[in-house]
Amino acid sequence: MSQEDVLSILKELKGEATTKEIRELAKKKYRERTLYLYVGDRLKKLERNKQVIKNGEKWKIKKR
Repeated sequence: MSQEDVLSILKELKGEATTKEIRELAKKKYRERTLYLYVGDRLKKLERNKQVIKNGEKWKIKKR
């Protein structure tokens, strides 16, 4: 799963969601892929790239 896929899923969830919510949608949306297993890792990379921020339990798309 790419970071872009995770970002796309987060956008579908109105820009804010927990890791579990993102993982569940990834599992439904990409049934043939194991992307949902790597959601946490991709979110951390997106955070390092300053594209998302973690606010408590929820991840949020960072406004530019």
